[in-house]
Amino acid sequence: MIQRGDEVLEVFLEETTDRLDSIESGLLRLENCGGDCEPETINSIFRDAHSVKAGSNLLKLVTVEDLAHKLENVFEMIRKKEIAPSEIIITACLESVDKLRELIENIERSDAISTRLHKHMLEVAVQKTLQGK
Repeated sequence: MIQRGDEVLEVFLEETTDRLDSIESGLLRLENCGGDCEPETINSIFRDAHSVKAGSNLLKLVTVEDLAHKLENVFEMIRKKEIAPSEIIITACLESVDKLRELIENIERSDAISTRLHKHMLEVAVQKTLQGK
């Protein structure tokens, strides 16, 4: 695994921190405008999640990649209008962003940190939202 101090890792960490901030801001916008948001809002959130996933894949940060991928899948469902950005979806996504921050802050041991609860929260949020359709 790449260690702190490695230039590639440091750039990834800095960019990922910015992307997580952007995802959080976008989620808060989605929460306020619901289904009436500009498509660019969800597209931007999706691209940021995709970039986190792709970067973590390149660096072989398995746990970060896995959670980012689950988050990206939820954003893709919102983008395709398969689910609405309901309160439960927004909450689960915000919690997952917080967990990704924790992983990034503890990158050396990130693969030892469980994200099972957060992945489950995303799954339940999607199921509940689909049932409410």
